[in-house]
Amino acid sequence: MDKLGSFSFSTAARGSTRALGGMNRVGDTLRHFGPNEELVRRLLGAQVDFVVIGGLAIAWHCPTRLADDMDLLVNPTEDNSARIAAALVELGFEGPPDTFLSLGRQVTFKQLHWAELLTPEKDGPQFSDISSLSVPGKLFGMPVKIASVASLLALKKRTLDSANAQRAKHLADLELLENAV
Repeated sequence: MDKLGSFSFSTAARGSTRALGGMNRVGDTLRHFGPNEELVRRLLGAQVDFVVIGGLAIAWHCPTRLADDMDLLVNPTEDNSARIAAALVELGFEGPPDTFLSLGRQVTFKQLHWAELLTPEKDGPQFSDISSLSVPGKLFGMPVKIASVASLLALKKRTLDSANAQRAKHLADLELLENAV
């Protein structure tokens, strides 16, 4: 068993968009790596409140964009977190029901499903805003909410700002180390 976040799981192989013919959007449906279909089906069956974000959402609006993984932004409420935990248990994952209550949480399932479940960052766009602006779509033929272009822009800008802040820190560290030699 591998341990990732607070969930444990068995290791399995992953796929890629290449197996899908290099496309994520076909008509009104997004498609992705096969095992992710069961994850989405279980989340929807448990009535988990989530929005598709990241590369798959960008592929919805910009069909030439290919996505390697599946990012789902989940509503960080007590009820929703418990529903997520219940859905994940059905897939063989184990974890506490309060895992998705914290803001800025990122639980990665890349060795099994090549997916991430995230909660909004504390100082970033909030779930209610992203959800209210979302557009209806389908993922594996199942109805889902897909982040709007405006929400994706806000999320990407937030990520870029964070990356730039980290880059500045690393550049300063490099300068310190180079001067230390």
